[in-house]
Amino acid sequence: MLMSMDNFGEALGNKAFRWLEGTAVFSNTSIWILTLLSGFVMETLTRAPLLITLVAVITSLTGLASASVSGAAAEARDRRMVILLAKAILLLSAAFLAIVSATGALTPTTLLIGLAGVGFAMGTSSPSWWTTVSSLVPARLVPVALSLDSFQWNIGQVVGPVVGGAVLRASGSTGLFTMCSVLLVPLLAFLAIWRDRSDLHLSTPGSGATEKTLGAISAGWQFFYYTPELRSIAARTALYVTPAVGLGSLLPLLATRFLHATPTVYGFYLALGGLGALLASLLLPRLHGMLHLDVLVALATILDAGAVVTLAVFPKVYVAIPALVATGASWVWVTTVLTIATRDSAPEWVRTRLLAIYYVVQQMPFALGGLVFGIVASFLPLRTTLVIDAGLFLPGLALIPRYGLPVVDRERQQVIVRPAVPVGDHVDPDDGPVLVLIEYQLAEDDVDPFLEAVSRLRLVRRRLGASRWGIFEDVTRHGRFVETFIVSSWDRYMLQRAHFTAADAAVESEVQRFHRGPDGPTVTRFVHPDTAEAARARSSWRRDIAKVFADPFLERPEALDRVLPTTWRHGSGDDDGAGSPGTRGAPGEESGAPRGGSPGTSSSGDGAPPDHVEPVEPVEPAGPVEPGQPGDTGHPGRSDE
Repeated sequence: MLMSMDNFGEALGNKAFRWLEGTAVFSNTSIWILTLLSGFVMETLTRAPLLITLVAVITSLTGLASASVSGAAAEARDRRMVILLAKAILLLSAAFLAIVSATGALTPTTLLIGLAGVGFAMGTSSPSWWTTVSSLVPARLVPVALSLDSFQWNIGQVVGPVVGGAVLRASGSTGLFTMCSVLLVPLLAFLAIWRDRSDLHLSTPGSGATEKTLGAISAGWQFFYYTPELRSIAARTALYVTPAVGLGSLLPLLATRFLHATPTVYGFYLALGGLGALLASLLLPRLHGMLHLDVLVALATILDAGAVVTLAVFPKVYVAIPALVATGASWVWVTTVLTIATRDSAPEWVRTRLLAIYYVVQQMPFALGGLVFGIVASFLPLRTTLVIDAGLFLPGLALIPRYGLPVVDRERQQVIVRPAVPVGDHVDPDDGPVLVLIEYQLAEDDVDPFLEAVSRLRLVRRRLGASRWGIFEDVTRHGRFVETFIVSSWDRYMLQRAHFTAADAAVESEVQRFHRGPDGPTVTRFVHPDTAEAARARSSWRRDIAKVFADPFLERPEALDRVLPTTWRHGSGDDDGAGSPGTRGAPGEESGAPRGGSPGTSSSGDGAPPDHVEPVEPVEPAGPVEPGQPGDTGHPGRSDE
């Protein structure tokens, strides 16, 4: 324990970390009051179980709506400003609830509106907050920093319900929500005057490039989808959180119907969960070094399930006290371990986005599970519902061997410098799509192990931004393979290379070692030639559409003539809409363009880049395309779209 206390002191020695966590105690106390005691406030406004459980559900739903966007915006812009904006929204939501309560307009609807703002603010700030906390300390102290962050978060869970319950009893909901507004001011003030902002800007390491927000969102989800370790963590998160939220959603009903709790006593019950969480936060650094992550999660899940069953069988005060402490400890152990696993599995350039996805996965069961448990409790006895809730922990326990948490070497997640790519002056950053061909020559005995290794390289290409990938063998020469993949633009391809980590490079090296030849595999890159012109055409088309909608009652809207293809305006033409050469067709498509193309062009289709080529005189096709060419999916090649 002495070693853990020394680590705690070292982490708190960072001034920015110390002030951030110190002011966050007040903010998180306010959040706990709003999210927990609002259920009791709703109990005074209505007796409908569904509306009571919606108090917990609404914050999760709005958090889901904001998390992905905020994670991408934080990496593309500034994490500090994202957190500051989120806390400002939180203050406005608390102030709104105080005002409607003071004016007598507090109803189930207005309460849910205010809590929706609270959830939106939490979803906006959480991914950036986790990344900021872990970036302020050395890598070896990240588990300690997250444990301290969990500790201060749960101080609010202990203090908030007790103090909030007393204020609710003495001053009503108006005093409660006013106090919540005041508690948010210290953190907002610190974020507004924080001068050391250099650690809060995230650009692509090694290149200085940044991504647009929408592209960053897409890149984050693509990285998540093509990383099996992250999907495993997501599955484990959903399997635990879904039953874990049941007790929290049903606790207001349990406290009022079986434990006969007053507002003050209900706040005490909520504080018990926070007390367990505090103890768990202090023990976590030591347990993290002693037990495998899967063992720790399994023990915490069993403890949580046992506590819920005990409450269902014996809904007494003397049983509720240790049971609620156990559930609070279990929650901290599992969620903190899963957060650490997510962070360790993510390179720095995409870490905030992946933590945002983790937040979405974590909050989805809050939204769906809380709603389902509210519906079930409307038709079944409360104690029966709790037994069902406890049984839902079993699938998560049973699937732990299949979805084991990864053990990741963080050093291998560091971005490495790639060799410069020669490129002509005719290529602009926005040009694309980019087609990359990599030719390998293999010995006959190496074909099978090569295909196994290149299947792992496929995941690397796809999670770094490739929209298509394929591996093809020459039909005339056994052992000659061509790997192909497509990236949406030259700038995106440069980002893909800049995001290569040591682990990615090791996978690529494993594939390249099968190549037989004096030099390495031959790499050829093609860029679509007419992207700039096509982009201008799309922009012009959008402007014309905007004019039509802005003034749709013109007798002769000239913009409409420019928007519709010539074949539509004159009521003739083929089904594919081809017109005369030079006539603009549908947005982003040149009329008369051929269906196929040479390397650097691609036929339109689902997930494929559209054709943008100059009209040419029709010629007779030389013959069918031979299988094995790049873009063809025939045997023995393999393609992924």
